[in-house]
Amino acid sequence: MKVSTIRRFACCLTLTAAACAPARRPSAPTPVPPTPLIPASIPAPNPKLPPVPAVRGPLQITVRYPKPDQLLTVRDSNFIFGSIGSGDGALRINGVSVPVWPNGAFMGWLPVPPDSAPRYELLAGNSTATARLVVPVKIPPLPDTTHRPVVGDTLNPVPSPDTLLPVSGNVYVMLGAPASTVNDTDRVTIARPAPGNGQEYKWFLFPGTVVKITGSQKASGDDFVRIELDSGQVAWVLRSELQPQHISPDSLRRFIGDSVAPLRQVGIVRALPGPDWIDIEIPLTGPPPPYLVEEADRSISLLLYGVAGAPVISMMPQPADPYVNSISSTPESNRVRYTINLNRPPYGYLAIWKNGTLTFRVRRPPRIADQAAPLRGLTITIDPGHPPAGATGPTGLYEGDAVLEVGFKLRDLLAARGVNVVMTRTTHDPVELGLRPIISRRANANAFVSIHLNAFPDGVNPFVNNGTTTYYFWPHSKPLGESTQPALVSDLGLRDVGTDFGNFAVIRGTWMPSILTEGAFIIMPDQEAALRTPSYQDEYALGILKGLESYFASLAQPR
Repeated sequence: MKVSTIRRFACCLTLTAAACAPARRPSAPTPVPPTPLIPASIPAPNPKLPPVPAVRGPLQITVRYPKPDQLLTVRDSNFIFGSIGSGDGALRINGVSVPVWPNGAFMGWLPVPPDSAPRYELLAGNSTATARLVVPVKIPPLPDTTHRPVVGDTLNPVPSPDTLLPVSGNVYVMLGAPASTVNDTDRVTIARPAPGNGQEYKWFLFPGTVVKITGSQKASGDDFVRIELDSGQVAWVLRSELQPQHISPDSLRRFIGDSVAPLRQVGIVRALPGPDWIDIEIPLTGPPPPYLVEEADRSISLLLYGVAGAPVISMMPQPADPYVNSISSTPESNRVRYTINLNRPPYGYLAIWKNGTLTFRVRRPPRIADQAAPLRGLTITIDPGHPPAGATGPTGLYEGDAVLEVGFKLRDLLAARGVNVVMTRTTHDPVELGLRPIISRRANANAFVSIHLNAFPDGVNPFVNNGTTTYYFWPHSKPLGESTQPALVSDLGLRDVGTDFGNFAVIRGTWMPSILTEGAFIIMPDQEAALRTPSYQDEYALGILKGLESYFASLAQPR
């Protein structure tokens, strides 16, 4: 065989052998172990709170907030809380380890999920089991800035589609329910300086007040109308507060006089002292006037709009009154301001319209006979907040249930001190918000305390912002709030968020000092667990009691 033939044969053998050999499989990738569930550390325990109890149960993830498909209101970071059912487990949400308390409750502060994956994916595990849950949410759209041209350094938005709609002609209407039988502040129309539900509540107007409509605008999802209180003052009310029928200028002239605007005439003003209050009676022609009440350290002023030719008065109660020093008036253009000068700070008042007379009733502070027992003989209203509405904690403790227990404990503490206690509710049934201060006024209570537990709106970090707050609405309620807040902070052991103004319906009554306490944050796992214990409920009740005692002890002086 020739060498060339041998080489060709050897080459063929080589090719044949290669062709018959099995194909080499690609090597499998190295397995990547799953991210371990590492327990996240919880904040250091607060020594003032009872220890969170240890709960051992099956792993079961429950998210209390947010609810499935809930629209979040922020795009940056937000909280998520609930329970995994057992305190020996660890939790990861969207890849981030979240602290779990010994009772299984969790609270996470996490980036808001992206638009591409709008959901929270939760994975919990312990030494024996794992549990998963996916909670879809809705992410708010990015703000539209395409139609907001920048001129120099000033951002100039284009006009809103909710621009003011003018009203032509003289259109007059009455405010309030047409068949209302309430003659005092139990039924009012709230007016504010600008449209929108976030605006200041400044005027509280009688049913039957006649106003001129000058425009309308939608704001905060509601329909507002602009009204004239007089020719120099406008305000805004909800359209739903208007009686449906318009009032013609001719019909106005029948009981007001020959005037384009509803100007009233004032009769003889009288001061009628009584044992528990002093009445300033102001007769007026026509319908009830728009008015504004303002408080100072030692006075209350009553400004009446749409009044013509009011006489100047300056009077002192006869005989001399230990509480009301003097009453004077200051006529202005189409207005008159009455100033009630006091020898002590304002305590409460009531504006009443009946039979063509505006009675401004100034309440005297109660007589405190014994500074060591300042509450004896007083009437105190306890208002356990909610239902309706209310917050719920990570393991399902409902605010309305928790504060009812605090209310019962406060009731017993007050009763032991000789207080006549009025409870706005003693069951788990709902009570209207507006009815609660009415219950208190009709009982002639000396103070009103609404008991609540707090929660946060979206975008507020609960780990660094929780604490205790006391709210008031009227200036004469602030001293009671300032007496109660430090006692609550001391007894509950939480961060002092302060005494602050709060626009809450239950504390807008004027007849007595009224406050709303937000003692703790029910959405925080350690505080929710504490609020389940009778001992911490006792502390909450005791803090309110100390505040009431401190405030009324400060009133123990000659009347």
